[in-house]
Amino acid sequence: MFSKFLPAPGTPRVLMFATLVNTFGNGAYLTTSALFLTRSVGLSPAQVALGLSAAALAGMVLTTPMGYLADRRGPKQVQIGALIVLAACFTGLTQVRDLWSYVLIACVIAVGDATVKAANGAMIAGAVPPAERVRTRAFIRSTNNAGIALGTLAGGLPLLLDTRAGYLAVLLGNAVTFLLAAVVVRRVTAVAPASAPAGGPRMVALRDRPFLAFALLDGVVAALYNEVLSLALPLWLIAHTRAPVALVSAALLVNTIGCVTLQVWASRGTHTAADAVGVARRGALVVAASCVLFGLSAGRPSWLVAVLVLAASTVHVLGELWLSSATFAVVFDLAPDWAQGQYQGVHQTGRQIGNMVGPPVITALVVGWGAPGWSALAAIFAAAGLAAPHIIRWGLRRSGRQAATAALAAAG
Repeated sequence: MFSKFLPAPGTPRVLMFATLVNTFGNGAYLTTSALFLTRSVGLSPAQVALGLSAAALAGMVLTTPMGYLADRRGPKQVQIGALIVLAACFTGLTQVRDLWSYVLIACVIAVGDATVKAANGAMIAGAVPPAERVRTRAFIRSTNNAGIALGTLAGGLPLLLDTRAGYLAVLLGNAVTFLLAAVVVRRVTAVAPASAPAGGPRMVALRDRPFLAFALLDGVVAALYNEVLSLALPLWLIAHTRAPVALVSAALLVNTIGCVTLQVWASRGTHTAADAVGVARRGALVVAASCVLFGLSAGRPSWLVAVLVLAASTVHVLGELWLSSATFAVVFDLAPDWAQGQYQGVHQTGRQIGNMVGPPVITALVVGWGAPGWSALAAIFAAAGLAAPHIIRWGLRRSGRQAATAALAAAG
């Protein structure tokens, strides 16, 4: 009866449960991390930002090599190792007393987190039939959002208490969830290490120009649509409307419910990169439409602002779901079977670059320009929606040539 609400038995279900356990702890930590670092450790906001920037840089440099390691050593072993390292890091955060110890641990956490994601994708690619990969990944994303939402609620109490003991409990609790996730992942059937073709480059993903272009475009687009509700909307409500900031919570609730309940639905019919062409275009254009709706709330009565914000949030989450589905298909389909880990790593690097670019762009447009800034943001999404199909087709042409070359080499 409940099987239709779950991924296929075996690896998909085990990974979904491991994700739920892990992201619950992450959600609680994300809720409390800023206050822990500033009020308990004593770092300044500028020092926290420095640590996060250093972590982002470490992730960009090392994520693809760690994905390569997942291919060569097997994604199951690499993911378990990364989860254990992350558990040690969050335990170590309880002993942080100065900036440099925080920077060191933050860098390891960034690399470890990206490694888990890359290995997870490689494990899905190696253990799940191609026709079921996107659906499995959709279940994982739904679970990820559910786990973070539940963890955020759990982190509310330590946040209210605002005591060091409460913050340390969250850190140690998160460390435990990483260990539990590692135990769960041990139940997955191991994916055999993949061997690269003789004579070719080791880091083939870094030579795949269409995929690099897609990873960069997708990373920027994802960062922007993630920041629309968490950053742009609260700044917009404060600076350009008289509506209550509590509308942000309502918008985030709409987004969370949509991501948890509709991601699998949105992935239907999207199995390959060719399927993703139209889905990516549609998703980006729908998110662009949501930006127009947000912009229309400027100077409106509070009741109309609320209506427009909730309508825009609903439209936004639909576009986000379609964009995510298209991304899953492209990343799985354009990567050779023996390089899924490193392609997942390159994709994560694109997301990290987007996370660095997104906040200043969002702030400059929405706060600096007001309603025209929302129109400019809509234009960015629309341009991305028009560019993505060309990049995906470029990648398909390249992967087709590679497959033909490999077949000729095998024949003789």
